[in-house]
Amino acid sequence: MLVSVWRGALIVCFICLGWKSAFPETSVLGKAPDWTHLEPFQGKLTGPEFEGILTRVYCPRKEWWAPWIVIEKDKARIRKEAGKDDWFDLSFRSTPASSVYPLPAWKSLKGMRIALDPGHIGGKYSEMEGRHFSIDGKPAVKEGDLSLQTAFRLEKILASKGAEVFLVRRVKEPVTSKKPGDFVELANRWAKDRGLEKLEKEEREKLLRKRREMLFYRVSEIRARARLVNESIRPDLVICLHLNASAWKDPDKKELVDRNDFHVLVNGCYMGGELAYDDQRFEMLLRLLSGWHRPEQKLADGLSVAFAEATGLPAFSYKGPNALKIGKAEGVWARNLLANRLYRCPVVFLEPYRANSKGAYGRIMAGSYAGAREINGIRRLALVEEYAQAVAKGLMNALNE
Repeated sequence: MLVSVWRGALIVCFICLGWKSAFPETSVLGKAPDWTHLEPFQGKLTGPEFEGILTRVYCPRKEWWAPWIVIEKDKARIRKEAGKDDWFDLSFRSTPASSVYPLPAWKSLKGMRIALDPGHIGGKYSEMEGRHFSIDGKPAVKEGDLSLQTAFRLEKILASKGAEVFLVRRVKEPVTSKKPGDFVELANRWAKDRGLEKLEKEEREKLLRKRREMLFYRVSEIRARARLVNESIRPDLVICLHLNASAWKDPDKKELVDRNDFHVLVNGCYMGGELAYDDQRFEMLLRLLSGWHRPEQKLADGLSVAFAEATGLPAFSYKGPNALKIGKAEGVWARNLLANRLYRCPVVFLEPYRANSKGAYGRIMAGSYAGAREINGIRRLALVEEYAQAVAKGLMNALNE
């Protein structure tokens, strides 16, 4: 999701963002990293290789990473804790290797362990999540429900081709055991740090409620999914299934928009404020040194080509500094998202269709059906079917099946 467009104007950006102090230390619900986990990568890269990957994929502006990473002739010095003179030294190799990060030996889908992560929760949580809208009293469009339907269909397609498929969730219920009420103290502390006591009681309580909800459905939920992926499933690849939407011109008078497009995301483009968090800085370096950027880009390219062919939609292009164009195909971008940062394996994050567009809405309302049907004057597969088939085709493209 580009911004909180499903919710429209209801969400306040600073509910989700903001540092705890001048030195934020760790991001929300994050833990201090164990820097010894980078020890196996000592001598893995030369200095130019390290800096090249850092700037091409993970942090394109030196002024963003320079306060936290000092590149010397034989090593990189990485600040372990914000505001402290405590460094992790990562040694460089002296000569380049012929292939530092060979692509995984995936020749086909057969035998691959693929985790499908249906975005959001859906069901009764969709309005809280801000991934819910209804027009003229018609059934509500819920992103979490659509992503789950896509995951079920994609599971069958990939399993038929020999892949071992896991769904991070199978129901319209959270993976996390936490509830919004578990974050009262954390939300109150957040409000106090920002001087929200000065606000009128009704406005302050509204912000506190939204903060508690956000900590539940966005942060705690994704961290719970990450634990499941990293500790139990341990897949070769995670595919995060989402749908996009456009901001309403008037949230009180919802009208379908013309724009409909797609894009594919991989991890990267950490900005300076994000690298100020110790855990995000560590996770970026772990991904860089693990070489996950190479299979991510190859898979993302294949998926982007497949979506363009299957949907006929144009590729979306970012304009701001929070995304970096990478890969060969149009529509492939690097962004630092919680899911594609925390899942410790290659991750591809999909954002096809704009659910509140004239082109997608009618197809969503048509639901599931066999074969092709004429919608808006064009014969099309059901949207979920098209989505699932495009993902499978994209993976096969990338694997040269």
